Amino acid sequence: MEQWLEVEAHNFHSPSYYMVLHIFFALVLGFPSDPKIIQESEEKLGRVLDIYEERLSKSKYLGGDFFSLADFSHLPLTQYLVANMGKEYMIKDRKHVSALWDAISNIPSWKRVLQFGAPF
Repeated sequence: MEQWLEVEAHNFHSPSYYMVLHIFFALVLGFPSDPKIIQESEEKLGRVLDIYEERLSKSKYLGGDFFSLADFSHLPLTQYLVANMGKEYMIKDRKHVSALWDAISNIPSWKRVLQFGAPF
């Protein structure tokens, strides 16, 4: 599990954060987005998701066959990608990544978080 927390922190978080910042928050807050950063971030994130796809072809969750913090840590930024930015294809076009997203995004506690006015 720790390995996948490290992957999230060092490889998933940065490109997904920059995509959310330059697509979603630029629009909402009215500052200019940088198309170059968006393109580079999407390419980097795509490579990370390809690695996830390979891993998830062997186990249901990133850390193994059980839901863990390694999966949970992906919820907030992925929620932006699939719900607010038109980037859901990055998740949905990868069979195993899509299955993971469907599993973790439907956990009742996550659905409750979304009901409390999260900016998604």
